[in-house]
Amino acid sequence: MQSLRLIAKQFTKYLLVGGLSNILSYGLYIAITLLGVSPIVGMSIVYIAASVTSFIANRGWTFQSDASLSRSAPRYIISHALGYGTNLVILSSLYYILGVSHQAAQLVGIGVVAVELFLLNRYYVFS
Repeated sequence: MQSLRLIAKQFTKYLLVGGLSNILSYGLYIAITLLGVSPIVGMSIVYIAASVTSFIANRGWTFQSDASLSRSAPRYIISHALGYGTNLVILSSLYYILGVSHQAAQLVGIGVVAVELFLLNRYYVFS
């Protein structure tokens, strides 16, 4: 039971960090694309910026990890590369193939990648 409570607590913290990060990132994404930057380039810029800030918050607050930076940082980069790939496939598929608005496609990507990265962070990066 303790483990389930810990996971729920971490997930709640993760949602707070991610929620704030994604609200700011999505606003930046919309602003960048309104300036004429392509959705893929806009998503890429925002993804990198959000990843750096999320690493700091999730390492220290969400997962309270004492894993060394030399261990956790490369794993975080690998995890976020996977998340980026997932986001890229979702955005490309929904926007370029199915004709869904890029704004809606990016929202779907954010939701799917959030769950993917929580699991990777919990069981791989900060374990």
